[in-house]
Amino acid sequence: MPLIRIKSLPFTQEVPIPQVLNSLSQAVSAATDIEPHHIMLTWEYLAPGHYVHSGKAVHHQPINTHPLIIDLIAPSFNTEQQIASMLELIANTLAEQVPTAKNNIFINFTPAYSDGVYDSGQVVEWDD
Repeated sequence: MPLIRIKSLPFTQEVPIPQVLNSLSQAVSAATDIEPHHIMLTWEYLAPGHYVHSGKAVHHQPINTHPLIIDLIAPSFNTEQQIASMLELIANTLAEQVPTAKNNIFINFTPAYSDGVYDSGQVVEWDD
């Protein structure tokens, strides 16, 4: 685990989302020493017109408004520095691979707690 969930409006040009997700998964794995089979990523497109930012609804993902909305869920034992590093890595990787500015990315970290995650057929426990 971590779980990274990304939401955006559809892009005006073709963006190879599976390749972007694979690249992000590899980058997170390399930077954190987490095996790729423990990293989960999703990308969901919001319906055109269903995202309002600064009072304006749009139909396609702008480069400088309507930030990509990203949720990062990772174990609570990560240090503040590890979390900050993951946030920066996600932002940098996405800004390099999709048509959006780095300052147009919003990422929220949510800690996952021992005994609060069900994975691989069981409730997962770890030492904090």
